[in-house]
Amino acid sequence: MQRRVFLQTLALGASAAFLSRGVLADELAPSSEADGKKWFNMENQPIEGRAWLGEERRSPYDRFPTRWMDKATPAVQGNATHSAGMAVRFKTNADHIFIRYELTSVNLAMYHMPSTGVSGFDLYGRDSEGTFRFIQIAQKGAKAETEITAGLSGNVEREYLIYLPLYNGVKSLEVGVPSENSFELIQHPKKPMLFYGTSIVHGGCASRPGMPHPALLARRLEMPHWNFGFSGSARMEIELAEAFGELDPSVYILDCLPNMKPEWVKERFYNFVVKLRESRPDTPIVLVEDRRFPSSWVDKEKSAFHDEQHRVHKAEYERLLKDGVKGLFYVEGDKLLPPDGNGTVDNSHPTDYGFIWQANVMEPVLREALGMEKA
Repeated sequence: MQRRVFLQTLALGASAAFLSRGVLADELAPSSEADGKKWFNMENQPIEGRAWLGEERRSPYDRFPTRWMDKATPAVQGNATHSAGMAVRFKTNADHIFIRYELTSVNLAMYHMPSTGVSGFDLYGRDSEGTFRFIQIAQKGAKAETEITAGLSGNVEREYLIYLPLYNGVKSLEVGVPSENSFELIQHPKKPMLFYGTSIVHGGCASRPGMPHPALLARRLEMPHWNFGFSGSARMEIELAEAFGELDPSVYILDCLPNMKPEWVKERFYNFVVKLRESRPDTPIVLVEDRRFPSSWVDKEKSAFHDEQHRVHKAEYERLLKDGVKGLFYVEGDKLLPPDGNGTVDNSHPTDYGFIWQANVMEPVLREALGMEKA
């Protein structure tokens, strides 16, 4: 089927307008229809956040295709089965939206992160001013069919995002609407931002899949994103630089320091960045320091550790600059969490408040890297 351009103009007062642009995916036929609902299977569709489209995967919602899974460490492989950062972007005029899904794990929550973040499906809709706003979260167990809407007004065509779970995998996912309503997938026309990092990038410990800073920044900047956050496992193996170099993002954001010992930074950081630059000579690269634990003000040992991490990271960054590597941007770690100490669950992983703060710090750097106007 022929691809078409989706243009939607929404009023902004008397004279301004917001233009939402997206490329509609191939027109879908429902995978099934019953009880007044038609269902659309997302398994082989070009959903947002799933890189290497069309390649073989062990499971359809893995973040790596099989050939890169086979080269990754066991820890990265396990984390890559989580659907963090993936989202279904679509438009419909339905006032009821449903999902039917099965997850890979029956463990829906963690001691410090709720099931809504670990295993939930998060619905956002674009309002009349062009802003994506939260509508509802759905988490009804490891396997369910449920309505995800919260009383939408009828026959208003809108653009929506459904974010997939952060720390669980997805075996199957269908999106449903009443049989009489429209449903069309949208592919965002801009190149995604690529985030590579630790459990924080992965989304721990957000309350919902739309709340980690990669998703927050993607909505603010009107860009799709790939989330390659791997809990406890972001250690800058050169194979991952080779993998990411195959992709063509708008920007690389490298945020691995919380999982790196200072000696690993010295061994791997420089070579990782150089490998990316060899593959993508013109793509901006944003380098992010480690956040500082809120308790560091009373924990001298931890404070000294962060001092050393920052020193080594900055030294490697300066070595890259000295050696002529262009297009590098830097985010200082001490700014990533709020000074009141209330930005984390456990001195490490952000709350929603912490993620919003982190997005606020990163946004101007990303805007500069991407050549965007200041907010």
